[in-house]
Amino acid sequence: MQLNEIRLSDELLLALYSSSLVLADNTRIKPPVIIPEAAKETGQSAAKPIQFLGKNNRQFVILVSYPSQLHLPDNAFDFLSNVLKACQLNAADVAIVNQWGQTAGLQQIQQELNPGILVCFGKNALPRGLEPQNELEPGNQGALKCLLAPELEALMQNTEAVKPLKRQLWEGLKQMLQIG
Repeated sequence: MQLNEIRLSDELLLALYSSSLVLADNTRIKPPVIIPEAAKETGQSAAKPIQFLGKNNRQFVILVSYPSQLHLPDNAFDFLSNVLKACQLNAADVAIVNQWGQTAGLQQIQQELNPGILVCFGKNALPRGLEPQNELEPGNQGALKCLLAPELEALMQNTEAVKPLKRQLWEGLKQMLQIG
C-alpha cells in the first residue's frame, strides 16, 4: 500500500484537523466536546483549567486582564518583573493569570493554584467570589492575603501623579510578603 492510498476515518480526520478542517461551503467543523465521566454523572460541564504564566512556586497569584493577549504585553511583563525583583521574587515564583476570556472565579483559583497571596491589577481582573476591598489596601479573605491595585498601564507611567500609587503598591506588597 502506498502513502496516497491510506484512508482515514472521519473521526480520525476530525481529531487530527479539528481546528483547521473546512467544508466546501467554508463552514468549520467543530471538534466534539468530551465531558469527563464525573461531570456526566452530576450533569455539569467541567471548567477549563486555568492558563497561567509562571510556575507558581511561592503560591503567589497575579491577576490581570488583557484582551487579545495570551498572558500580558511585553512592557507590562517587564514592569511586573521589576516589581517582583524588588520583592525578591521572579516569574517562576508566581502564576500570572490573564482573566480576559477565562474569568476564573476565586474558588477555582484556590482549588487549582492554592494561592497564599492574590494581587489583582485592575477591576476587570477581579475574580468572582472575592469580597470587595479598597484599592492598594491589603486585606484578607480567610487565609488568603489580597490586594487590589490599579491596572499595570496606570502604574507604568513615569509621572509625579503615579509615584504615590507605586509607593502604596510597594508598601502593600511588603506587608503581605513580610519583607523589611
